[in-house]
Amino acid sequence: MKSKVFLVMLALMLLVSACKNTAPPGGSPSPTPPAGTQSPEPTLGPTDPGTEGPSKPAGLSEYFPMKKNVHMKYAGAGNEFAEFETYVDYLSGNTIQIRSINPGTVSISVYTIKNGALKKVYSEGEVYYRQDYTGADFELEDIIIKEPIEIGNSWTVDDGATRSITAIDADVRVPYGAFKALEVTTEGNDYIIKNYYAPGIGLIKTEFSSKESLDFAVSSELESIEESQPYRQNIRFYFPDAQAEGLVYQEREIILFTGDEIDAKLEEQLKLAPSGLQPVLSENTKVRKVSIDKTTNAATIDLSSNFISDMNAGSTFENLLLKSIASTVGNYFQTNKVTITIEDRPYESGHFAFEKGEYLTVDWEDIPEYQ
Repeated sequence: MKSKVFLVMLALMLLVSACKNTAPPGGSPSPTPPAGTQSPEPTLGPTDPGTEGPSKPAGLSEYFPMKKNVHMKYAGAGNEFAEFETYVDYLSGNTIQIRSINPGTVSISVYTIKNGALKKVYSEGEVYYRQDYTGADFELEDIIIKEPIEIGNSWTVDDGATRSITAIDADVRVPYGAFKALEVTTEGNDYIIKNYYAPGIGLIKTEFSSKESLDFAVSSELESIEESQPYRQNIRFYFPDAQAEGLVYQEREIILFTGDEIDAKLEEQLKLAPSGLQPVLSENTKVRKVSIDKTTNAATIDLSSNFISDMNAGSTFENLLLKSIASTVGNYFQTNKVTITIEDRPYESGHFAFEKGEYLTVDWEDIPEYQ
């Protein structure tokens, strides 16, 4: 029965997920903040429990503030996946994409504030890459908080559970501080989840408990907030070896602030060859777009025409350049299917031509690290 409860928990906890990591070589699902950083003292308004009576409730944008480059860490209890940390991938108006990392996986969720409600409108697990989903056509509409902000306001969520505001001034103490918080309770047939939101900060605590097993409880509590913090990710970049007989890779740390696209990062790094090797992209070549189609699990990289016009290579070396691009993109998106296009058209040069939708099959086995 505990296993059933645990699966329900994973599907419903606001920001925590726990799938196993199946990343290919070079995947980096759990970046570590820079050495030497310290959790700041609470600066966004924690209060001491026991102060005067209930205050006026804050608004949705205060209970779920949308800010760039904020890194939040949560301590966990009751399950190995309860601890997690979050980064802000993208922010567009009242819509935000948050990356959540726990010991087992990386997931992303998109939230928006619209028509008096905070809604989770997109969620995807096993997302180790950067891609903007804030402008997607959303089918999910999971209401997290709904106005009016008053005790007793309730609504039904997708699985039939009831979610309601059960307190607007709850005394909550977490490692980061003590707060007067909004309490939102989700009650299903066999579980209860309580989420707590502090004005100016957002989620500070989540509690899961089972109705069927009183000793089964999981919680996550805010322990630190760092502002102006990017997401750091290790990526493998592939280059033809010095003898032009195969490929080598070099792993590099990439820094991504809120709103940064991976396109520019890949372009920059593929132009910087290790000592003694040739860059994969010419100085004038642009990476116009990289993306992955989740329905086909095929990644696409679209290059400017300079890639072909600037190339001075025979078929053997051109083949290695294409393999280097495909290996880099495929490893990043964790797929062995990569399509290379030139300004939105199928790749065609004097040596190679591909049909529309045709992809290169990537194989990272036996590719050595550059020494």
